[in-house]
Amino acid sequence: MNITEAINYIEATNKFGTRLGLESMKNLLNEMGNPQDKLKFIHVAGTNGKGSTSAMIAATLKTAGYNTGLFTSPFLEKFNERVQLNNVPIDDESLIAATSFVKEKIDILLAQGEPNPTEFELVTAVGLQFFYQKKADIVVLEVGMGGRLDATNIIKDPVAVAIMSISLDHTDYLGETLAEIAFEKASIIKEGSDVVVYPQEPAALKAILDFAKTKNASALVVNPDDIAIKNFDGHAQILKYSGAHLDLDEFKLNLLGSHQSLNCLTALEVIALLIKKGYHITADHIKTALSTVTFPGRFEIFLESPVVLIDGAHNSNGIQAFVKNMALYFPGKKINLYFGMLADKDIEESLSYLVPIATTIHTLTPNSYRAMPAATMAALIHDTYGKTVDFYDTMVDAVKSIDLTQKDDVNVFVGSLYMIGEARTLIRKNLMQ
Repeated sequence: MNITEAINYIEATNKFGTRLGLESMKNLLNEMGNPQDKLKFIHVAGTNGKGSTSAMIAATLKTAGYNTGLFTSPFLEKFNERVQLNNVPIDDESLIAATSFVKEKIDILLAQGEPNPTEFELVTAVGLQFFYQKKADIVVLEVGMGGRLDATNIIKDPVAVAIMSISLDHTDYLGETLAEIAFEKASIIKEGSDVVVYPQEPAALKAILDFAKTKNASALVVNPDDIAIKNFDGHAQILKYSGAHLDLDEFKLNLLGSHQSLNCLTALEVIALLIKKGYHITADHIKTALSTVTFPGRFEIFLESPVVLIDGAHNSNGIQAFVKNMALYFPGKKINLYFGMLADKDIEESLSYLVPIATTIHTLTPNSYRAMPAATMAALIHDTYGKTVDFYDTMVDAVKSIDLTQKDDVNVFVGSLYMIGEARTLIRKNLMQ
């Protein structure tokens, strides 16, 4: 098996769709010798903010000297991004080895009449095997979807749990109310878990705390007053921590966006919990990690004259944060919007935030069978808002359409992560020479 064959094998399981439930995952990991039982985890669930918060926690642990795994999804530009060790994506050789091992076990199960794992189950198994082989001290494990029946919930006793911002998303799988969705996501909490909870809407918060109580779990709700944005420093921001759990004052966060301050605060409270549990993490470790942490595709600026940026805001809550950040960083600027979204997302609500800030609008089709076609999106915007909208069949054409002579313009690609990764690749290739 070479790297192309390994990735093709993994992606071919996409045809088995989404299957919530742990029985298939349990059978596969049993056949693999249960590598997850030999690892320690920080488990992170939520609708928005999981990825950046996970990246901040992982960067801090790595800086403090721990052999740190990070499991996230989806990838932006290269599949290997989903499984990282010490902030470095899994190398091709290791990916081939882990995939080959997992495939052998799947073949045994298939011969016994068991169902084929889904793509996410397979990727999770590959990641767990890799982290076990590399003797990771701790793994920051991001939930794929939901929590209760997500493949990552096969782990038994996480060192810490973080529940990030919860909003209405994947309602066909997770429930139609905030309380129902919060219950699904809170269900990664195990008996006696230590939990850090991002500030939530009341219905979501109640569901999380009620579930934590049934598990005799200790839950800390993050206090927004414990963090403040002092100013901005280029492509970073200066934050001030005033909470009681860390000896930390002002520090630089190498991520833009006002929403990242609360994500960072949640990460800091998880780190404080780890310190309390005996992990050796100093203020210097934290400051170094956060001043250098990267999370591609989230309010990421590539050029400044004209501005070219991308943001993987893929649901209405993410879009709201994006719009708020545009007003903060680029008030009064001409905004050329390039937008694409999956058809099962809250498109009409997202457009209600996006269209008013856009001077020109261009639509794209994300690289997913779930995508709303660019022409359909353009027609929707035109019919609803009376706006003239261009649509592009390819990302190459969209990136080429940027007028680099208009130095005061702001060109933004926002929407589905299945689109943002391709935009990132082409922007770096074609515009940053």
